[in-house]
Amino acid sequence: MSSARLPGKVLKKIGKFPSLELQVKRIRKSIFIDEIVIATTNNKADDSIENFCNKINCKVFRGSENNVMERILHAAQSESADIQVQITGDCPLIDSEIIDDLIKLILSNQDLDFVSNEIERSFPIGLDCRVFKVSALEKANKLCKDHTHRVHGSTFMYIGEGKKLFKSKNILAPKKLNFPNWRWTLDTNDDLKFFRTLAKYFNGDLSDLNSAAIVEWLELNPEIAKINQFVKQKALEEG
Repeated sequence: MSSARLPGKVLKKIGKFPSLELQVKRIRKSIFIDEIVIATTNNKADDSIENFCNKINCKVFRGSENNVMERILHAAQSESADIQVQITGDCPLIDSEIIDDLIKLILSNQDLDFVSNEIERSFPIGLDCRVFKVSALEKANKLCKDHTHRVHGSTFMYIGEGKKLFKSKNILAPKKLNFPNWRWTLDTNDDLKFFRTLAKYFNGDLSDLNSAAIVEWLELNPEIAKINQFVKQKALEEG
């Protein structure tokens, strides 16, 4: 709830649903995900997130605000998970088909520790997904001393020092989704305006649209995609 650019963003309404509920609804369409756990902080301000998750029957794990690596690791361990999917809470349009493609990739390649679609960006910003072995995150948690990577959860495994220690693979967007400069992420008021304008055209419900359908509609309505085109994406070091 303590976002610097858009406080309380995960509970902002996008059409019929708060952003977090929309995101959970879309993730629940995954074929492979067994459990969704919202890994939020111990801050008093995030009590509202826990209360909301209880209303939508979604599990919550609470931990350190700044040590996200440890927080998400303990969340996975609380479910005795072998494979973890990390999706940040500012991605209300995350696509279950992309999630499942990444899960299938790591399940069919046992030598891989980490797979993602953002090591080399090709999808719209906001379709970001990381899938990794919990054992790999346990190893990273023991080795990583860099605060920047601990804040981001799992970036240590594919950037900088940790890159040599883990085997990772990136997937590229198909041509129909190759719009790396489009923003489908919620971090500013312009982003919120984009989502709400999009939702308005779909009767307030974006929970059932896949990415390809959204791209097709935005190509026919390019002025909507331009609403947040000048928002600067934060660098890794900015949190």
